[in-house]
Amino acid sequence: MISKGAMKEAELAARNELQPIVASHGQGNWEEAAGSSGTVRAIGEALLLNGFAESDITPDGLDRLRSALIKAGDLNEVDLKGLKADRLPILPGGLAILNAVLSELKIEHLIIASGALRQGILYDMLGRIQHHDMRDVTVAQFMQRYHVDGSQARRVSRLAIELYRQFAAESGEADEQMLRQIDWAAKLHEIGISVAYSGYNRHSAYIIQNADMPGFSKMEQRSLALLILAHRRSLKKILDQLQGGIDWHAVIALRLSALFCRRRADVALPEFSARAKGKSFRLKLDQRWLERNPLTVATLREEVEAWDAVGFELEIKALDQIETADLGSPD
Repeated sequence: MISKGAMKEAELAARNELQPIVASHGQGNWEEAAGSSGTVRAIGEALLLNGFAESDITPDGLDRLRSALIKAGDLNEVDLKGLKADRLPILPGGLAILNAVLSELKIEHLIIASGALRQGILYDMLGRIQHHDMRDVTVAQFMQRYHVDGSQARRVSRLAIELYRQFAAESGEADEQMLRQIDWAAKLHEIGISVAYSGYNRHSAYIIQNADMPGFSKMEQRSLALLILAHRRSLKKILDQLQGGIDWHAVIALRLSALFCRRRADVALPEFSARAKGKSFRLKLDQRWLERNPLTVATLREEVEAWDAVGFELEIKALDQIETADLGSPD
């Protein structure tokens, strides 16, 4: 049964679901709107073939189609040109959703895309192969939206990638996809600061896990969120979340990079070497440099304890050779 009340209720439900994205996707955030999927094309064809619209999908055209459905009252009584039998049962629901989208996002003209979602995914994959990756565009947009310090993000990324290459060398060549994920994580790990500095890694991870990130699959978003969540503070508290779904070489690389770059300035870091075997990590640093940087020494000692708490060993030989009395002025 198709009634005015039922259609209104369905449209209100759809509008309610759209509320979280209205601010970021509303009028002014796009130049042209296009609709994909079989339902959108079916509605577009119905509008054109029945004289409800001259081209594209418009609010007025949808209102006229809506009135025609309500007048029919029953799907078996609907007599509209261009509607296939397999599309008829989902037409009222699709129309309600489309009406809500145009209403909430203030869309006056919706172009009908010739492709479907699966074709869009293929185009996205092709773009990645040809080095035009939508994920890079998304990361850049997130950095801008959350006012990320680009210089700091690049510092953390460069050092984390170098550390990861060395830690992963024992098990073979570094995973190129993981290198990209580390780069994205370094660029996005501070977006949670816009929410609150305290526990910002949790805020950053939550945003990445739940945001609409064009180009990223849900699995990729989850992996990226986990890496960002683990880049600072206690590992023990989040161990259950990390088990079985994290590359520990990437975690330690990002954690150490954020630690060494915490001054948020271009500083001369000492030469280092890093290696890993199983659940043991080794980091070799210049002892004299450490003695001149006591805050780094203190933080590295906390890092050793953090890894020990989750059953890993982080060995930094120079740390054991430094006595508190040997330390210089604070770095």
